[in-house]
Amino acid sequence: MKNKQIVYIEGKNILLRPLLDQDFTIEYLEWLNDPFINEYSQRRPFPISFEALKDYNNYYLKNPQKGFVLAIVEKKDNIHIGNISLVNIQPVNRCAEIAILIGNKKFWNLGYGKESIYLLTKHSFFCINLHKIFAGSFNPAFVKCVQGLGWKNEGDFRERIWSNGKYHNQIWLSILNNEFNINEKYEVSQ
Repeated sequence: MKNKQIVYIEGKNILLRPLLDQDFTIEYLEWLNDPFINEYSQRRPFPISFEALKDYNNYYLKNPQKGFVLAIVEKKDNIHIGNISLVNIQPVNRCAEIAILIGNKKFWNLGYGKESIYLLTKHSFFCINLHKIFAGSFNPAFVKCVQGLGWKNEGDFRERIWSNGKYHNQIWLSILNNEFNINEKYEVSQ
């Protein structure tokens, strides 16, 4: 029998929900310390412990106005496959930053990241009333993903990221609420 699923935001293939105690597993910790999974992460050179992981989550639980972290859960088998966060929320400017990690490699290149970004962006515009969502990355797959959702390139921070023995430009992208389009591909049928 499947465990009951907690739903915060529901898409066609995934659920976004708060992280639960059951999510803090060895597998989750391995994702965060795997150099290959974190090749494009800003935290990649630093080890993460269970304590640091819980402190990070608790910070946002205690300061929801600053942001929040959600588990990405594959609906069919109720598997925690990664996380997505909305951070650096600026209430006056009505903007925030998205970050995402699909930690379970079995779920890479299947559209789960794109669906997660779509759902959190939609929630940010229609429920939180934000005006702009942005992100900076040097991951070509992330850039292609968000551009496919209508995000626009705002510019590069030249040689901002040191990785694999060289500097990389960090590409900044964003989407405004009036540029967002509902995509039935990710919507749950009512």
